[in-house]
Amino acid sequence: MRAALIAVVALVICGAAGVAHAYPQFQLGKEPTCTACHIAPAGGGLLNPMGEETAGDIATREGDPSFLHGKYTPPDWLALGGDVRAAAGFSDNGKPNPAGFPMQLEGYAAANHDGFTGYLTLGVGMPNPDNPVSALLLREHWVMYRSAEGSESGFYVRAGRFMPVYGLRLAEHPVYTRRFGGTPLYGETYGVSAGWLSAGAEVHLTGFVHDPIRDAIETGDGAALYAEKRVTDTFSLGVEGRYATSATETRTQGGVTGKLWLEGPEVQLSGEVQVVHQTIDPDASRNQLVGYLMGSWAVRHGFLLDVGIGHYDENLAIKNLDRDALDVNLHWFFHSHVEFLLTNRVALIGLGSGGDTSGYSLLQLHYRI
Repeated sequence: MRAALIAVVALVICGAAGVAHAYPQFQLGKEPTCTACHIAPAGGGLLNPMGEETAGDIATREGDPSFLHGKYTPPDWLALGGDVRAAAGFSDNGKPNPAGFPMQLEGYAAANHDGFTGYLTLGVGMPNPDNPVSALLLREHWVMYRSAEGSESGFYVRAGRFMPVYGLRLAEHPVYTRRFGGTPLYGETYGVSAGWLSAGAEVHLTGFVHDPIRDAIETGDGAALYAEKRVTDTFSLGVEGRYATSATETRTQGGVTGKLWLEGPEVQLSGEVQVVHQTIDPDASRNQLVGYLMGSWAVRHGFLLDVGIGHYDENLAIKNLDRDALDVNLHWFFHSHVEFLLTNRVALIGLGSGGDTSGYSLLQLHYRI
């Protein structure tokens, strides 16, 4: 009874500013599909048993990778989990300042029966001053039918609140192709998606509307398409398109992604480029360019080094509005439940001609419940 109570408490107590997603850096070198390790068809969130085993395999110290370190085992039809993140360090927007804050405290639950899954993410955010209940965040809640399990080939249909599947789906939300490319932090919408998943290819089509109840990052309604083909065992190529319209703007965008696995040095290269056309009114529009290239190197067992270069030009017709960033992130998978992440960025506007250089260096602690 006490163990069951601990499980409920772990699920109900949840986080602040930041969300732990999947690591597609492992896709070509480890498992061919996101669903090999995750319950969600696009990865992220709750791990399945294979995902828990993988968390143990890549860690310096394995331990028991299952929920609550094996102290409580849910029934076969139920999966439970959660993520806790905090960070400390400094940021520099012209003047160095210390920084420390909670990032995430979320719990997950998934009920499965005969191909059907009900999924829930419960968290806590900053409440509205006049509405304490608004601190509770149901960031994701959806139902899904999958015709196959794990990495097996099959189709799925999903409906509810989730992030439309688009792009590389990197965990790091400051990455430009996430922040400015259609999948920003807390960019979940209500929608219906359908897709095909296999070791050789994946296709996702989502129709979505913005959240009509809560203030939302995504205020538009529209559709997103992402398709990726494993051209060879070590190379994949993806195409993407997205459309969203709201009372204030319309965005039409498209792009390509690519992933290349270098077997010898155990490096995965991941890249994405998008062109965005934004219309504010019939007489005002602009074209934008956003891209990111990242190399991920397994330095040694338990350590992963990411080096990324990002570019974002919010208006191709105006000089010195473009932003460039250099990211250097070092992951230490200390334990199957514990990750330390040193994340660093230096950012320029107009290559230094459009504003002050900025940056940050943060040490994150990530605990997987």
